[in-house]
Amino acid sequence: METNKLYRITNQSVIGGVAAGLAHHLGIDRALVRILFVLAFFFTAGVPTVMIYIVLWALLPAAIKESTDTNIIRI
Repeated sequence: METNKLYRITNQSVIGGVAAGLAHHLGIDRALVRILFVLAFFFTAGVPTVMIYIVLWALLPAAIKESTDTNIIRI
């Protein structure tokens, strides 16, 4: 049984790969996660959303090798 761990996907990133990693983990489109981050930024006055993104960026490991949108190979 393969587990779906949370990783940053750096080759699909705009900033740090957090949104791409969350999208892959949740099985949704990257654009939707990015839109949700932007909406959260505006509805929370920015600071909590930026802090959450920075914490996730710092704590999430980068995927070892990315092959395609749906297949991530981890060693």
